[in-house]
Amino acid sequence: MRKLILATRGSRLALAQADAVQAQLEKLGVTVEQKIVKTRGDRDRTSPLREIGGKGLFVKEIELQLQSGQADLAVHSGKDLPYVLMKGMTIAANPKAADARDCLIFCKNRELPGKPVIGTGSPRRIEACRKFYPDADFKDIRGNIDTRIRKLMESEYDAIVLAKAGIDRLGISMEDLELRVFEAEEFIPAACQGILAVECRSADEEVVSLLQQISDPEARMRFELERRIFCGLQADCSMAVGVHAEVLGDEVRLMSMYHGKRYSCSGKLKDAERLIEEIRKELI
Repeated sequence: MRKLILATRGSRLALAQADAVQAQLEKLGVTVEQKIVKTRGDRDRTSPLREIGGKGLFVKEIELQLQSGQADLAVHSGKDLPYVLMKGMTIAANPKAADARDCLIFCKNRELPGKPVIGTGSPRRIEACRKFYPDADFKDIRGNIDTRIRKLMESEYDAIVLAKAGIDRLGISMEDLELRVFEAEEFIPAACQGILAVECRSADEEVVSLLQQISDPEARMRFELERRIFCGLQADCSMAVGVHAEVLGDEVRLMSMYHGKRYSCSGKLKDAERLIEEIRKELI
């Protein structure tokens, strides 16, 4: 096997995710070299995501590296993927997933006021947070996890909302912070939140076969179910959309939110297509 070039964004979280995939591949005896790619979403760190294009902002430039042969594989956060991958690309692996839940983070030494300023620009998170903090003022926030926590500590916000997966993967110290973790049924996560998606060229059979060896069956099933629901909803980035799948043996529970309307259903895994269509009909 030739040395493989792994394309990744340059944030601390993206690099941690790339390192985790690289470590699994190196256990299989493969040499991997990382290549940092700056995406459009990385270049514009101030504009709200809903104003600069939403899905694909953190993926397109990386896919171009794969398409041109300048990289052999790429590691993405599953929730960043656009509805349709670039021509000739495939998601060949989903390593073991991290926590899918969202969490509210605030400072230990500061009590949350009755009308807190909460940092998030996500319509989904705003919609869900309003159930718990109906009087909150939601203020857009951009930047990596460390930047967002610094802004919280400097009192630009009373609290911020982040994915629990990012906190866990970076080993963020909670010494000065409080964490309220929301259960998926009360605060439906983004589709594929906490799941890594390892992409490569579909025609590169050697790499596809290799990556399949590091894929986790449960993470793969969740990824495929949540992607199918998400792609079926075809919501734009101004809408509050959440999707989460729980797989227990041959049973599955699907939770979804579309433009604030919620719908959940359960059934046999073999009936997943029917359940997904049921969700689409209920929400659209």
